[in-house]
Amino acid sequence: MIYMKVMDYNYLELGLFFLTLTIFSIFVTYVSIACTIIGENVRDSNQSVTMSMRPDPCIDENARILERYPTLQYSKAKYCNNNNTSSTCSCCSICLLDYKESDLVRVLSECNHFFHSSCVDPWLIMNLTCPICRKRY
Repeated sequence: MIYMKVMDYNYLELGLFFLTLTIFSIFVTYVSIACTIIGENVRDSNQSVTMSMRPDPCIDENARILERYPTLQYSKAKYCNNNNTSSTCSCCSICLLDYKESDLVRVLSECNHFFHSSCVDPWLIMNLTCPICRKRY
């Protein structure tokens, strides 16, 4: 009878060993699949960064287009645009800071929206649309 208990214990120990081995194998498989997926996402995002860093020939042309839109002090721009009652009269819609009297703003003449020139210039170089009404320039 003592011999049977020793044998039962060995089978139990052997069963626990294989159960642990199976769980560990499943865990390793899961981790390797997760790392593969994450690695592909990292590679894809690196490629998109690399692609976006290539010079775009249109950007130089778009930068020249900015010269068509005047840069004024906010104190002058708000009086030129007195019929516009939108929220752009008191704060920049891009950075959400209130205008100061001495701030330089770029006025988009077709829609009469204006923004800090340092805020809207990068936007216009890339998009050529008004950030508020999306009117194309």
